[in-house]
Amino acid sequence: MLKHSVHEITLASGLKGLIIDTPKTGVVACEVSFRAGEFLLSDEKWETAHLMEHILLGANKYYKKARDFQAAIEQNGATHNASTSVYDITYEAEAADFEWQRVLGLLFDGISTPLFLQEEFDAEFSSVREELISRSNNHFRHLSLALRQAMGLRSLTDNERLEFMQQVTRDDLRKHYAETHTLANARFIIAGHFGGNYDEVTTLLEDRLQLPKASKRIAMPDEMPVSPGEALVLRKPSVPNVFMYLDMYADRLFDQPDMAALHIISTMLTDTWDSRIFGTGRERGIVYHTASGADRVGSASGWWIGAQVSKSNSEAFMRLIRDECLRLKNGEIDEAEFEAAKKHLLGRTMRSGQTAGSLLQAYARYYQDDEVPEINKLTHTLEKVTPARCVKVFNEIIDANAWALGVLGSTSTKPASKLYDYASEIFSSEK
Repeated sequence: MLKHSVHEITLASGLKGLIIDTPKTGVVACEVSFRAGEFLLSDEKWETAHLMEHILLGANKYYKKARDFQAAIEQNGATHNASTSVYDITYEAEAADFEWQRVLGLLFDGISTPLFLQEEFDAEFSSVREELISRSNNHFRHLSLALRQAMGLRSLTDNERLEFMQQVTRDDLRKHYAETHTLANARFIIAGHFGGNYDEVTTLLEDRLQLPKASKRIAMPDEMPVSPGEALVLRKPSVPNVFMYLDMYADRLFDQPDMAALHIISTMLTDTWDSRIFGTGRERGIVYHTASGADRVGSASGWWIGAQVSKSNSEAFMRLIRDECLRLKNGEIDEAEFEAAKKHLLGRTMRSGQTAGSLLQAYARYYQDDEVPEINKLTHTLEKVTPARCVKVFNEIIDANAWALGVLGSTSTKPASKLYDYASEIFSSEK
C-alpha cells in the first residue's frame, strides 16, 4: 500500500471529507458521494437515482452538450465516472497532477449545474435499459439482489427495475437532485501528493462545488435482515449449474477489529489454495471456485459465501460448508493456521492500495458512517484479533439466526430444500 496520511476536513459550508496525502503518485483521484441511493425511492421510481447518475455529468451551465463536457475532462487523458448503489450516488475523476485543479473543477461544476436536458434523458434512458438487460445475464448478481429482497432489505432485481423504469420522468430526476445534492449530504475523498498543503484543495471545493447547504446529512436506513425460513429458489432451466449464496447477519454494526476477524475467517475458509472450504473442495474436485466476505448492511454486519457448482456436486459442497462452519462455531482453530491467515490478509492488503484511486476504495467505508478506517494501523488492528475473537464474532452471527440460502439454476424446490437443511444445521442450537 502506498505510504500516505489521512486528514478529515470540515469546511465552513458544512461539507466534510478526507484528503489522503501520498507522496508516491503522479495523479490526483477524487470522489464526491451523496446519500442519494435507491432506498429513498419507491419501487415505481427506483430507477430515478440511477438515471440521474447517468445524466448529471452531462450538459451543464458551462457546456451545452454532454459530449463537449466529457471531452473537456478527458482532453489530457483524465477519466471520470459515476455509480449508484442502494445507499449512495458517487461521482469520480482522476487526472495527472499537472492538471488536477482543472479536472476536479470541471467535476464540481458538473455536479453543481446540471441541465437535465430532455434529449439526454431520452438517450440515457435507452442506455440504462441496455445496461439492465445486460446485467440480467449475471446470475450471481441476480441471485444476490433477490436474496436481499428475501431477507427484507431494500432491493429490486434488474428485471423488476426494467419493468418499473417506464414510470420515471425527467422531473423525478430534478426533484431527487434537489432533495439530495446538498453540501451537508455530501462526502468527498481526494487522494494525491499535496505535501501537507491542502489550501488549494479546500479552496477549489469551496469555489466550484456550489450546492445548497441544507441542515444535515440524510440518515442511513435502519434495516435489519430477517431469515425467510426456506430456500430462495430461482429456477432457470437454461443454466446447467447451481449458483448459490449463503448470507448471515448479526444485529449490530461491528467495529474494525471485529470486521478484521471476519476477514480472517474468510481467509481461513475460502481465500487461499489451502483454505478449509475452497482448498478442500478443489482437492475433492467438487468446486472450481468459491468466495466469501464480510459486509455491513443497514444496521447489521454479516458474512457470506458463494459458489457455482454442478448439480451433482451441490450437496457435497454444501455439506463441506456446513462441516467447516460447525468446526469454526465450535472453536476449532489451529494457531499456525490462524497466524498464516493473518499474515496473508496483511500482505494482501498491503499489495492493494498501490494507486491513488485504490486508496479511495480503501477508505470508502467513510461514506457509510463517517468513520475513518485505520488502514495505516492494520498491523495493530490485527494484533487485537485472536482465535477466540474470531469464534466469538462468528457465533454472534450464528446466534442471531438471520440467514438465508439462495440457489439459481436448473434446480427445483426439492434439491434446494436439501441444501437448505444442510445449511440450517449450522444455526441449530443442538450440540
